[in-house]
Amino acid sequence: MYEKLDSGQARLLQLGYKQELKRDLSVFSNFAFSFAIISVLGSITALYNTGLTFGGPLTITYGWFTAGGFTMLVGLSMAEICSSYPTSGGLYYWSAKLAGQSWAPFASWITGWFNIVGQWAVTTSVNYSLAQLIQVIILLSTGGKNGGGYLASKYVVFAFHAGILLIHAIINSLAITWLSLFGQFAAAWNMLGVFVVMIVIPTVATERASAKFVFTHFNTENGAGIQSKPYIFLISLLMSQYTFTGYDASAHMQPTSRTC
Repeated sequence: MYEKLDSGQARLLQLGYKQELKRDLSVFSNFAFSFAIISVLGSITALYNTGLTFGGPLTITYGWFTAGGFTMLVGLSMAEICSSYPTSGGLYYWSAKLAGQSWAPFASWITGWFNIVGQWAVTTSVNYSLAQLIQVIILLSTGGKNGGGYLASKYVVFAFHAGILLIHAIINSLAITWLSLFGQFAAAWNMLGVFVVMIVIPTVATERASAKFVFTHFNTENGAGIQSKPYIFLISLLMSQYTFTGYDASAHMQPTSRTC
């Protein structure tokens, strides 16, 4: 008796493929990978100063809607392609199929290189932000800048950075079940953090900015000599754009998941 095929297996048969990779991740585990990589808390804090400096409250508020809207269009397109081609290889296979037979090799090659360079950049930037955070934590815990605290040199910060990269390399060499647990923990931690930042802190805060300030104040005093408001707004989008990245992780993990 044949086991009933799910939609992914059925679609693979239509494409002429037999499922070879074991799919061990649950729907939540698959979601957790993307949500953990997006890391709302870490991404916002890394570039929060950029948002405040370039534009301030107005750009931070409306920047989320601007970047989020374009990101949703990309995400919906990827979801449609993923459901049509639930195969291993993810982005590379999609590019080949959508480009046609003549351009398939080049499309896969350029997609692969763009993707790997992007992964290098985002991984190193996030880990370097964490290294800088460790530097600040040590400084504050030893008395602060004015209290004679220890300020790690750039070489020590680089050593922190290298150590974090090594830890991540070790974690990523573990079995998929362990990676699933790490992903779920990271997703839960981010959800808790977002709840605290959005609900708890505003509730207990004794001082709040006015609605007029939040939705209309545009800061042009950025210390960089930039006065063009459109250009300032574009720079401010870096904060939200840096956060809205990594949601393609589910597509990369789809061969080991139960759903796209």
